[in-house]
Amino acid sequence: MGTRFKGKTVLVTGATSGIGRAAAYAFSREGARVGAGGRDPGRVEVVGKDVGRGRVLDVTDREAVAALSAEAVDVVVNNAGVGLFKGVDDTTEEDLERVMAVNFFGAVRVAKALLPRLRESRGVLVQVASVAGRRGYQRHTAYCAAKHALVGWSEGLRQDLRGSGVSVVVVCPPAVSTPFFENAGYTTFAEDHQDLTPMSAEEAAAGIVSAAAARRRMAILSPRARVLDAVNFLAPALLDEVRPRRG
Repeated sequence: MGTRFKGKTVLVTGATSGIGRAAAYAFSREGARVGAGGRDPGRVEVVGKDVGRGRVLDVTDREAVAALSAEAVDVVVNNAGVGLFKGVDDTTEEDLERVMAVNFFGAVRVAKALLPRLRESRGVLVQVASVAGRRGYQRHTAYCAAKHALVGWSEGLRQDLRGSGVSVVVVCPPAVSTPFFENAGYTTFAEDHQDLTPMSAEEAAAGIVSAAAARRRMAILSPRARVLDAVNFLAPALLDEVRPRRG
């Protein structure tokens, strides 16, 4: 048990599975009172009982998100997200709108609803993005678009909030061992990446907690991902050539 967030109130969206669920438990172990938000009432109830409180929350529901503004909070973890594995020719506008609605507009909506409370507490806004918010990946155009948008909006928001006491922390996990890829339609991810050992949800959650505690601007959550990010920044065309094509 830790004490880094003792007495603090933390809201985690998408907290009923994967990274979000692990993050809710990780913050709870650090002494936080955690509000676990998610769309599945049964899962919300289970996680909520363990970490503090469960809240049925769909980040695409404007009224439900607006109601959050009545509650005090010290840390917001915008984790709710969906994936989509389709080539550009098969990705419809409706597909793109659905992914953007959750991964980008949902996160923006939650942040804007709770910014007044975060200003009061001089708190931390954690935006769970992805390495796909730093580089494009084949057959992930919709997901990459949403995560790039989230990273860019968060970088601009940080400048708007200078002097407010609110920290904006962007966290970029690499591939994580959750049902994410299967749910996104990428059922052969493990087969296509036999040389890759995905990070566990608990490791990703530990990275989120540490980044929030340190109020880091950007946290890329694995050494391998940090190297690839640096190469992509310095020589993106080179990385295009050395990375094998998938799908």
